[in-house]
Amino acid sequence: MTSSSPSSSPPTSPSPGDEPAGDEPAPPDVPPDATADLCGEVCPFTFVRTKLALEALPLGGVLRVVVDHAPAARTIPRSAAEWGQEVLAVRALDPHRWAIDLRRRVR
Repeated sequence: MTSSSPSSSPPTSPSPGDEPAGDEPAPPDVPPDATADLCGEVCPFTFVRTKLALEALPLGGVLRVVVDHAPAARTIPRSAAEWGQEVLAVRALDPHRWAIDLRRRVR
């Protein structure tokens, strides 16, 4: 049973609607091609740095973003999906850090 009350914790996996149509979701243990440790950064800089890191990867490349700012753990996946990138996983590393795995799908 899930609670309908809002949570300050980010989701631990993408919502079904976050997956691009026609693509099979990748397993969450896909090794990243690059990692962006954004601990200590806050929004909107976290997404700007994420976007720059994704743009440095080839299409199909996987980026792991590590954040310690809870709003970034929610906004990075949402913004990346809106931008056309694939959200592979969002998971808590500990109570104050999250890993967000993204696959570059568009230029």
